[in-house]
Amino acid sequence: MTIEQKQVKAKTVLKEVVAESAEKLEQVSKEAQQKVTEVVAVVTESAEKLEQASKEAQHKVTEVVAESAENIKVEAQELQSNVQDQIQSLKQDLIQRIELIKKQLNFSPKDLGELKEFVKSELNAVINDLSKLGKELKEDVSQISVKHKGQLTETLKRSKENTLEAWKKVAPQKVEATKPESDTTLKS
Repeated sequence: MTIEQKQVKAKTVLKEVVAESAEKLEQVSKEAQQKVTEVVAVVTESAEKLEQASKEAQHKVTEVVAESAENIKVEAQELQSNVQDQIQSLKQDLIQRIELIKKQLNFSPKDLGELKEFVKSELNAVINDLSKLGKELKEDVSQISVKHKGQLTETLKRSKENTLEAWKKVAPQKVEATKPESDTTLKS
């Protein structure tokens, strides 16, 4: 087998490895998007629960808002940790496959140098894609948090207004009930 054939074979194997890595990255991306969708569902569910809780006291609404914000932070951190773990696993797998390829093929130092540069460029491209994906995920989570905060603030306002309206309806009735009846007889 000539050096050129070895290079072609090595590049083909490397392209397959890179293609598999790209597929795994796509899967990680899909999973991350699914997690974001789940977070959106949780946020939506929280907003609906807050709508129902608007009839309760303002204190309970404030507690639910704080709890929802904490859940979003925790889920975002878990999602980011998950993605980081999957990226690290993918990187280790890729390194192991490259080492296996190196052991199977005997290259000259020059060929190994070219292969090394090719692998570096491919890995840099993969890392750049992962960085972009991470930034997009962070932006998505931030947008969800901002949207959720706005919804919660709006719900809190409505709850406060509803409570005040209910209080105004009840308060005048209590005042009238506690007034002493005026004496209708004439005093001479």
